[in-house]
Amino acid sequence: MAEEDVVRFGEELARFGEGARLDAEARLDFQAALDAFETAERLVDRLTSFDAISAVVDTLTDGRYALACVRARVAGEPLPTRRTPCFFNPQHGPAARDVVWTPRSGPTRKVPACAQDAARVQAGEDPPVRLVRYGEQQVPAWEAGAPNEPYRIGFFSASGARAHVMELKMRLKGEGRGQWGTDLGKPRIRRPYD
Repeated sequence: MAEEDVVRFGEELARFGEGARLDAEARLDFQAALDAFETAERLVDRLTSFDAISAVVDTLTDGRYALACVRARVAGEPLPTRRTPCFFNPQHGPAARDVVWTPRSGPTRKVPACAQDAARVQAGEDPPVRLVRYGEQQVPAWEAGAPNEPYRIGFFSASGARAHVMELKMRLKGEGRGQWGTDLGKPRIRRPYD
């Protein structure tokens, strides 16, 4: 998961960097996002334990927040509030607000969601969730069991969302058989101010 998230973040930076014109403040934020990507890439290459995942998670969270700041500056909007990542998929970046959500198999709860997922929940739609491998099937990340727990908890350890993740863990039966990612290649990122 860590490797996949780093690659996806790099691809997002590459897409954003193509043709973007940034002022000085946006360039600083974009550089912070790029630095976070490069740091996370190095950290993933050296992962040797579950405990080391927290550094990758923290770095990706910082990078995604920096990119959200760049987008806000380019759009002339206020900077986003620093929040935990979107519960449904941390790849969506920082949450915009909390939503009340009822999963198909579980109780209603309040979770942090990005603006797009919050709108989907409010419209009664299912948001796209982060799927991970559990045995022979793909399941939402919060249902993947013990091998996914350090990664999942890392994103939400600093918030009330951790309680939700822990509650979900308590309901899981057995341990997951998740697998680490495969080599997905490294995206080429062009800085918009090069």
